[in-house]
Amino acid sequence: MTTDANLDTGLVEVSPGGEAACRLEVRNTGPIVESYAIEVIGDAAGWAHAEPATVSVYPGSAESVLVRFQPPRSAQVVAGERPFAVRVTPIENPVGQVAPEGTVRVLPFAELAPELLPRTSRGRFGGRHELSIANQGNAPIGLALAGGDPDNRLRVALRPPNLGVAPGEAAFVQVRVRARRLRWRGHPATLPFQVVVSSEETSPATLDGATVQEPLLPQGLGRVVAALVVLALLGVGLWYALLRPSVRSLAEEVAQEEVAPVAQQASAADSKAQEAIDRTSPTAPPSGPTPGNPPLPPSRTPTPPPAAPALPAGAQSTNERLSVTAGTGATRTDQYTVPSGKVFVLTDIFLQNPQGDEGRLELVVDGTTVLTVALNNFRDLDYHMVSPIEVRAGRVISLRANCRKAGTTLDGAGGGGGNCRDYALLNGYTRSGSTPAA
Repeated sequence: MTTDANLDTGLVEVSPGGEAACRLEVRNTGPIVESYAIEVIGDAAGWAHAEPATVSVYPGSAESVLVRFQPPRSAQVVAGERPFAVRVTPIENPVGQVAPEGTVRVLPFAELAPELLPRTSRGRFGGRHELSIANQGNAPIGLALAGGDPDNRLRVALRPPNLGVAPGEAAFVQVRVRARRLRWRGHPATLPFQVVVSSEETSPATLDGATVQEPLLPQGLGRVVAALVVLALLGVGLWYALLRPSVRSLAEEVAQEEVAPVAQQASAADSKAQEAIDRTSPTAPPSGPTPGNPPLPPSRTPTPPPAAPALPAGAQSTNERLSVTAGTGATRTDQYTVPSGKVFVLTDIFLQNPQGDEGRLELVVDGTTVLTVALNNFRDLDYHMVSPIEVRAGRVISLRANCRKAGTTLDGAGGGGGNCRDYALLNGYTRSGSTPAA
């Protein structure tokens, strides 16, 4: 063998995103000038190289080559020790190659990416959220989770409160917030809270969230009850003032009609008896009705009450469909503008994620985000508004999608060319209204 190669160290330590190096000495023990091809083999081959990659050595002499290690700062390069070798191949005599071996130690680093979705929830008793924690470091990490309310108006529960996350993976934790006191009436109240993610390797991360507590009794219920009481009183008044006298008069007339034949028979009998008395008495009583025997009143037909007028239709049902197609890592928006002279009353929202994309979906009304959901939490989702949202003419309703990863269809086929495809169906109705001033 005419080639000898040695590393100046058997162990190299390097930090992800940094650089470390060692030296390789190549000695030519043959009688002729030899050129050598040098390459790093093993697990570190993707992020290590020799400088220069080719070297010429005279007989009986040696040359030094620098071997550089530059692992990326990524979860794909897991912390720990990896063996490597530097293969030295003589170009004139390839069978005489040598490969001195060594070990490279990749040092660990910790990096977390926590996210709370949705940032704001709504409900009468509280709300539900999901905490997503991605380990972007190159070593496993243990996490401790805690939640709190600065005003002590909420109970914040996290399940599970402790967990471990492998490098390059993400964990999901259910966050349940519940109001300590019920809100019976009034306007909805916004209750903030915080979730703290801590570990021994990183600084604590604090995430802010909120839940909007809605009253148990909806707004305007008092006016509705008062209107119903007024209507009930009006109905009672109409009964006593109009309907009851008509019903009583009708009943009396029906009774008189039923009694009239009997009264006529009695009157005929009395007339015959009186005629018999008149024939035997010197004077005859006057004929016709007498004060003790008045004539029956004529029957009357009752008049039915007038029918209530029908209410005219004042609104038109409206359905608007928004669709967004966004590439991985991109954010795209689709929007609907309310026509001039109209007011769009939004009552129902239907969201669709047919591919199972990952990312975030937001519904924005006139620049205000009213709904934020994580795409990986649903395929089909619907919301029915307790209090409809009114959007005046010229205002814009937008569907904004942030695509983190395109999903697949239900049959397992790939998504739409690596793009996220998500949809929203807005149901409600339009009525006449003025266009807002610019």
